[in-house]
Amino acid sequence: MELKDVKTLKQVAKETNISHNTLYDRLVIKSRKMVEGVDYIRLGKRQPILLSTEGIEKLLKNLKPL
Repeated sequence: MELKDVKTLKQVAKETNISHNTLYDRLVIKSRKMVEGVDYIRLGKRQPILLSTEGIEKLLKNLKPL
C-alpha cells in the first residue's frame, strides 16, 4: 500500500456521493469488522479519519449510493 492509496472519510464520501454521516455510522458498526489501526485510524478529536484500501472496501461493501 502506498500513501496515495490512503483516503480520508470525507474524500470517500465525496467520491461515492454517499453522506459522510452514513459512512461514519458504518465505520462504528461492529458487523463491519473494521479494525482500528488496520482498516482506519483516527487522528484525534476534530481531525480526519484515514482509511486504508481494505477499510474502504469493507465500508462500501453492500452499500448503494443515494
